[in-house]
Amino acid sequence: MLKKLNLANVAACCIALFGMSSQLFAEGNHAHKHAKPDHQNHGGAHWASPKDAAARTNPVISDDASIARGAKSYATLCVSCHGEQALGDGLAGVSLNPKPTNLKAMSGGHSDGDFAWKIANGRGAMPAWKGTLSENEIWDLVNFIQDLKNDSNKNKDNNSNDSHSKHKHKH
Repeated sequence: MLKKLNLANVAACCIALFGMSSQLFAEGNHAHKHAKPDHQNHGGAHWASPKDAAARTNPVISDDASIARGAKSYATLCVSCHGEQALGDGLAGVSLNPKPTNLKAMSGGHSDGDFAWKIANGRGAMPAWKGTLSENEIWDLVNFIQDLKNDSNKNKDNNSNDSHSKHKHKH
């Protein structure tokens, strides 16, 4: 699904990540209860976007073209931490604690607006991509992430014990 990254790109991402704040984004083990939507809370609670952001409707149709554009952005910006299969096991994320999110497990369990807000704003070691990606590129990335649930349904053996369906969302 994703092409191999150039080693120089991975190294650059690693250097950038290790130079960032010691506060890291939460969600490594997704068996939790949601905290109040306070993006400044890094205490290990689930990262919840503000309700108005989570309620936003995706203006970009989730079709093959959008998903392909999102996959390209993912390969460039996200794979180093979240991993080639989006399991949260990327090389640059190995030393992060908590670990990067298993996006395949999150796919389908969060609203498009929730993902878009998190991608745009970042937190801790996760950069805010709103200065790098256009709004439509963020929504394409959301479509790619949400489409991962279809891969999970086709491939039940995705090497993930981090099933997002094991908890209930309380807002």
